[in-house]
Amino acid sequence: MLKRLDRVLSYEMRVSEFLGTLILIGIPYGIIGLIWSLTHTSHLRNMHGIDVVISFLGSIVCWPVLTFANVCMT
Repeated sequence: MLKRLDRVLSYEMRVSEFLGTLILIGIPYGIIGLIWSLTHTSHLRNMHGIDVVISFLGSIVCWPVLTFANVCMT
């Protein structure tokens, strides 16, 4: 078991492989965040200007936390 873990952790990645992995993880995360943010826009109604943009982008990035908070508040 420890040999397998050591083999996995000792694997060296190039920068391009690392960036590719981040992109493959980030695309689904961003799509889910965008869908969640588009369906939960009630908090944006009273905002204007740059506040709407910042709040919308923040909800895309923080959608897992906001989902948990939404469940706990209702």
